Amino acid sequence: MTSPSLPSLSPVTDRLDALDVLRGFALIGICIANVEFFNRPVVESGQGMPAGLHGLDWLVAFLVAYLVGGKFWTIFSLLFGMGFALMLERARVAGRRFAPTYGRRVAVLLAIGLLHHTLLWSGDILISYAVGALALMLALLAPARVLVIAVIACAVLPQIPGLGWLGWLLGPVILAALAALYLRAQQAWLFPLVTISAGVLMLLAALTAAWTSKGDDTTMLVAMGAISTGLGLLACWRGPAGHKPLRLGAQIVMLTYCLIAVEAGVRHFAPATAQMTSASASNDGADVRADDGRVLRYREQVARSAEERAVLTQGSYRDGVAMRFKQLAERMRDEVGFSVLLVGVFLIGVWFVRSGAITRANEHEPLYRRLAIVGIPLGVGLGLLGSLIATGRPAGVNDGGHDLAYALLSLGSLPAALGYIGAVMLMLQSRGALARIDLLAPFGRMALSNYLAQSLVFSLLFYGHGTGLWGIGRTAQVGIALGLCALQIGLSHWWLARFQYGPVEWIWRALTYLSWPTMRRQA
Repeated sequence: MTSPSLPSLSPVTDRLDALDVLRGFALIGICIANVEFFNRPVVESGQGMPAGLHGLDWLVAFLVAYLVGGKFWTIFSLLFGMGFALMLERARVAGRRFAPTYGRRVAVLLAIGLLHHTLLWSGDILISYAVGALALMLALLAPARVLVIAVIACAVLPQIPGLGWLGWLLGPVILAALAALYLRAQQAWLFPLVTISAGVLMLLAALTAAWTSKGDDTTMLVAMGAISTGLGLLACWRGPAGHKPLRLGAQIVMLTYCLIAVEAGVRHFAPATAQMTSASASNDGADVRADDGRVLRYREQVARSAEERAVLTQGSYRDGVAMRFKQLAERMRDEVGFSVLLVGVFLIGVWFVRSGAITRANEHEPLYRRLAIVGIPLGVGLGLLGSLIATGRPAGVNDGGHDLAYALLSLGSLPAALGYIGAVMLMLQSRGALARIDLLAPFGRMALSNYLAQSLVFSLLFYGHGTGLWGIGRTAQVGIALGLCALQIGLSHWWLARFQYGPVEWIWRALTYLSWPTMRRQA
């Protein structure tokens, strides 16, 4: 396999203002979504609207859940992929090596994410971005021998005593290898042969485990098998080579969510069938239902939720740090499934740059119009369809249809995010008042500093070691989030009028390029 060079892009400035505006827009949505989980255990994310809301608090929670939830981290992930592709192109034009520089950038991002998780908030997403970026680098840049060595190492090292925690790396690395094979394979028959064979074997292994184990969770094995098989079938469809990242990324994301929706739908609409197909025999011949694993996970979640609530409302700052540090090992294991999704979203972002849709935005106005007109109604509509089934998860093991509803909401996140991007790009290209959305550019240029500052402010406002406002109404939460964003927008304008980088961005750049960049602007 050989890595093809990127097609030439039109000349771009050192920064693309449109990307900064999109980052600022996304950061507002992320702030609105995150503030809830400074007033609620992070382990309850994905459980929908909490019970007991009334009046304006219910309406605000509903609007946030279906207009914001899942959509703005997806926008940020698309932008992350775009940033990767732009840095790669600039490195190519400048004739400098990309992998070592970007590797340091990812390593610093991972370190910042680990500190953010441990010191401030366990809902951090920077760790996920670092893991996903590593998989993306493997898929787009790593030579074949490196990929083979990485897969073997991730399979062998966890077998060594004391290194079992490395097992979570295997899924993302295998996905990266499959993606690389699809994106680079010269022989038309090679990729379908490898991926369909591997996918069928994984699906057979999952089916065997479902019938012979004691309720082990085979969701990841089924997802990887289905994605592998689907990618092989996708490769049989011959389309423009330049669209490969788009096709691959969209399939990874949509197929993953569709599998989750199908499984949740079977449990909701045909519970008897789900119980029969998930039944298995134990060693003594007694029937053991796969629901046992679900019961165990539910109990663990309830216990962790109670611990988070107690520590964050009544404990000291030191207690909170100790709890979050203890959660790191489990957090890294959870990165497997999420990093698979992130790689898919990143690849779509890469396509936006390679196709010129971002660097030559004026030429792609029809594309953005279609994204806005189709993506927003489709994406939001899927979530609203799920709300007819459930808006929140009830107490108890039985999800009451919420898992299906949440899967539909998640399925709509990508089209809605693309629709929001289309709408913002159209606003930037307009000549009226809507073009003033460009005021968000400084806010987005300091996105990392502002994101971390939001966590710092929220932890001091809502946690017990601060002012202890934990549990205030959803309307007040969103009001505080919007007020903080407005303040940060103003401060970002003030800061960047005097300095070239945000404070954290300056440190990130210095450690990436191993030199101290000039901070203060020239008069």
